[in-house]
Amino acid sequence: MKTKATLLTIGDEILIGQIVDTNSAFIAQHLNQIGIEVEEILSVKDELFHIIEAFQRGIEKSDVVIVTGGLGPTKDDKTKTALCQFLNCGLIREEKVLENIVQLFASRGYTKELNNLNHDQALIPEKSTFIQNRYGTAPCLWTAVEDKIIINLPGVPFEMKGLMRDEIIPRLKNQLSSEVIVHRDILVSGIPESDLAILVEEWENEIPDFISLAYLPNRTSIDLRFSAFGQNEVELQNAIQHQIEKFKEIAGQYLLSEHSGKPQQILGEILIQKGLTLSTAESCTGGNIASLITSISGSSNYFSGAVVSYATSVKTSVLGVSQDAINEFTVVSEQVVEQMAKGACKVMNTDLAIATTGVAGPNKGEDNKAVGTVWISITNGDKTINKKFYYPYLDREDFIKIVSNNALNLAIQFVKENY
Repeated sequence: MKTKATLLTIGDEILIGQIVDTNSAFIAQHLNQIGIEVEEILSVKDELFHIIEAFQRGIEKSDVVIVTGGLGPTKDDKTKTALCQFLNCGLIREEKVLENIVQLFASRGYTKELNNLNHDQALIPEKSTFIQNRYGTAPCLWTAVEDKIIINLPGVPFEMKGLMRDEIIPRLKNQLSSEVIVHRDILVSGIPESDLAILVEEWENEIPDFISLAYLPNRTSIDLRFSAFGQNEVELQNAIQHQIEKFKEIAGQYLLSEHSGKPQQILGEILIQKGLTLSTAESCTGGNIASLITSISGSSNYFSGAVVSYATSVKTSVLGVSQDAINEFTVVSEQVVEQMAKGACKVMNTDLAIATTGVAGPNKGEDNKAVGTVWISITNGDKTINKKFYYPYLDREDFIKIVSNNALNLAIQFVKENY
């Protein structure tokens, strides 16, 4: 039997877009790892009626309700009051919570006497038990509501994460029995989502009922997520692998990786496996590809460096791009991007190089090419892939992100085809 959870975030700052709710994503990932399926994620205002209504909704739909936010010491923190009204109980003082606050302040060099708001944080609903928060002043609350559980966590992300890892996940794992859930993502590129769905339709229709398939597309690739439910983790993993082998027979040419991961991570793993080195020559991406590559631990084993050749003079003087090619074809052209890539290979003495040149906008480039035009080149000196993309409707930030991911995906494809 599946154990279901509702996640509830409380705070006006989320609803007005002042902050992004990263807490729910973290909690959902960790619940899935122990076989608890998230049924719903809600965000509500700092108002008693809305909070109480959300408690009731969560309890009706799920076995566990995990709440973040509203446990602080100020007037806009109303979660404990709402929980008391929902439970029809009062607040009691927990001296151990107060001791924790005193010790925490002392460790941070705060020597003044605690104020009334600090003392109020030691109040908890009399029908709840507290879990000490080693990371902050607001205790975690654990409340049994018949056969359901409400868990209140502080909204500060590092406090919430520490409590989830150290306290909540172990307790839920011990207390609740649930089916095993196994997720596995594979990365597909080079085919639109609708075309892929048609190509694999017959295979997808024959996937066993205990395995579900989800398409998670973005602008540069598609994650296919397999989710299997059952009692034996090893058997579920084997069943997913069997389906992946069937997928490869049908659409293997579009498969970048049999495992999930960011393209820079996948590329790094392949380069290490093949013993290859890489460099980049970037214009319109401004060094973002190099930044992504070096965000992976151990990238120094395969990544030599980057030339951010934003100015045309750097393309010619450092990378050896021909001025004649620039004059004839313009800076944003197949001929120039290929010379940039080959120049990077030569200058940094690497097996492979990635190069980009384009117009990120919002204004046209020096050669009057349309905003959104970009060329990407991948080369090993002998063989080369050059590909043009056009993204006229993206803002500058999204343009750089998407072009960078496209370049990394092309590099993965190049290595797979040539090594």
